[in-house]
Amino acid sequence: MLGKLFGQFASRLIRNSATIGGNLGTGSPIGDTPPALLALEAELVLSSASRQRVVPLADYFTGYRQTVRQPGELITAIRIPLPLSGLTSFQKISKRRFDDISSVAIGYALTVEDGIIGKARIGLGGVAATPLRATATEKMLEGRSWELETIRAAARVMGDEGTPMDDHRASADYRRAILASSLERFFAEQLHETNLLKGEGK
Repeated sequence: MLGKLFGQFASRLIRNSATIGGNLGTGSPIGDTPPALLALEAELVLSSASRQRVVPLADYFTGYRQTVRQPGELITAIRIPLPLSGLTSFQKISKRRFDDISSVAIGYALTVEDGIIGKARIGLGGVAATPLRATATEKMLEGRSWELETIRAAARVMGDEGTPMDDHRASADYRRAILASSLERFFAEQLHETNLLKGEGK
């Protein structure tokens, strides 16, 4: 997933000098890395001269450009637990593919065994004052069959996640529509990749 993300991150000049810690440290609700890292259940190591603590990224953002990071603390590491989920994807919707801020960004990480969704983690950006997990959609998916009927039912829940607003990048209605359609897009992407691995498509 991170490989897919980095190819869409800002412009080449910015990409070669930027850091993931800086992208997280701004606390922006439309940063590209938080949705992907939320889906991967990342943790941040926050260090100061007197102590070090570990904070789940899901608990890091507290408000618009506000975080739990205290004065004197730096993000010194980002931890992603193993094993990684088998099905992952990052979707960035913006007016321009490169060198642009996202209108909506979505990270997916799902585990599917014997056709059943065991774990679902979905990170969202651009649909609330902070990056957040799509917890209602995650619960809707877990324990159900990995099939289009399940995805369509969960997509209706996905469209109601967050509190999207109107701004110069996109309207609230557009953002809701993107959320609802993105889950079906993720499902189609995974089927396509599976067929490619089997040699059934191009």
